[in-house]
Amino acid sequence: MDLNKIIPIVLFVIILIIGGFAFSIYNTNNKLKEEKAKLEDDNTRLLGERRQLQEKAARLEKELSDLKSRKEEIEGELTKAQQEKEELLTKYNELLKERDALVEKLSAQHKVSVQEQKPSEGVSVQPAGQEEYWSDFIKIKAQLEVKVDNLNKELLDTKNKLADLDKTNKELEIKIDELTKEKERLTNEIEFRERTLSIMSRDLVSEREARQTAIEELNKLRSQNVSLKRELVLANKEKMQLTNSIKEALENKDSLEKRLAEIDRILREKSITLGQLQEEMRTVVKGASPFVSKDTASVQLPPIVVKPQATATLKSLKGEVIAVNNEEKFVIVSIGEKHGAKVGMQLVVYRGDKQIAVAEIIEIRNEISAADIKEVLSGYTINKGDTVMVR
Repeated sequence: MDLNKIIPIVLFVIILIIGGFAFSIYNTNNKLKEEKAKLEDDNTRLLGERRQLQEKAARLEKELSDLKSRKEEIEGELTKAQQEKEELLTKYNELLKERDALVEKLSAQHKVSVQEQKPSEGVSVQPAGQEEYWSDFIKIKAQLEVKVDNLNKELLDTKNKLADLDKTNKELEIKIDELTKEKERLTNEIEFRERTLSIMSRDLVSEREARQTAIEELNKLRSQNVSLKRELVLANKEKMQLTNSIKEALENKDSLEKRLAEIDRILREKSITLGQLQEEMRTVVKGASPFVSKDTASVQLPPIVVKPQATATLKSLKGEVIAVNNEEKFVIVSIGEKHGAKVGMQLVVYRGDKQIAVAEIIEIRNEISAADIKEVLSGYTINKGDTVMVR
């Protein structure tokens, strides 16, 4: 198979492989970006939920602290009420004892007064002092009974208050237990969220590192792709030059074959003429009359001229732009290794007499070179046919 047909096929296959690999990396990069965005959304949502849970936990802790304070206040009030209850009971017992003592005393005095009184003829006579005594006694007794009733009422109220306080205390204890359980649940949930967030953060870091590695690989592939494109462009240019050289060689071959055929024809004619001359000479030598035709006498051998090959003239380091790749920012110029071009050489691009750009040679072939575009004058673009000269 012809080498000129194999090279484009191989280059095409390489470009397809690189394109497929770059496409897979591009798809992987897009998937990583989508997963990263999803993880960031989940991270934001978890942070918001964590903040809400922390606020709720702080609020519950505050309520728990308030309830504990209220419980302590109620326990203090309960202790105080119990002390008041004990004091009232003690005072109540003392009053009962005083009442019993007064009742006994009044009973004894009543017996004594009844014994001393001896009514005569159905007429009872009571001294004025004794009536006042009984009147005072009845008043004191009524006051004591009222006081006892009041103490009984206060005692009953105190008992009711103590019962209410016991009920409130039990309700508060139940609520405190519920709040404690809620606090533990929220604490566990916060810890679970924190662990989940930590795992997701590590996964996100790993994915970022993988994404960075993929980006670096993609950049390497892009640079390799650019180099391959340049190589392909240079190979195509060389192929065109080789094709032109082969075409010129074939044309030269055809021209030489035609010239050789012409020379062969002339040589055959000259050989025939030479044979006739030899025959005539033999006839003259034998004494025969010479016969010379006008055509034979007038024939002269044309000089055979062989044109020497044109020697290569020395090329000056001046050429033109033969191809432009604006996407990758490089140009192909008609200055090559045989003209004296070297890698790193600075080229100035002219349009007419105006300098419009500066380029630097990065790769060299025999008759052409590839140069990176370094600077371009504002408002201008390098076009095919622009003149280039070495700075």
